[in-house]
Amino acid sequence: MLIALLIPATCGIAQARQDPGHGKTGKIPDRHCIDIEVNGERVRDYDCLSGLLMPSTGDAARSPAQLRSEEIARRPSTALGLANPEATRQRMGNTFGKSTLPQRPPTAPPVLPPAIRKP
Repeated sequence: MLIALLIPATCGIAQARQDPGHGKTGKIPDRHCIDIEVNGERVRDYDCLSGLLMPSTGDAARSPAQLRSEEIARRPSTALGLANPEATRQRMGNTFGKSTLPQRPPTAPPVLPPAIRKP
């Protein structure tokens, strides 16, 4: 009797695996994965579950080997807020390559109130 229950279930799984449109178009058909329980042990169809987890066609434009972290790593340093030679040259002024202190205008002498000034 147990064999009579398993034969239709395995035929359905084999027919779903042989679906020619599933692998070529990338479109996932509207179906559900079947779990079979034999002697209290669940047997899952991992091929069906893997097919449901495949990315949609919108994600297929990006190469599968390229991750989001790789996209971030390929951005220019100015987009990531990292230091680059031109920004450092602008910040350091004419002391770039000569000093560790950036160029600053000379400090102005303190302005004294009129009562303390000498005539």
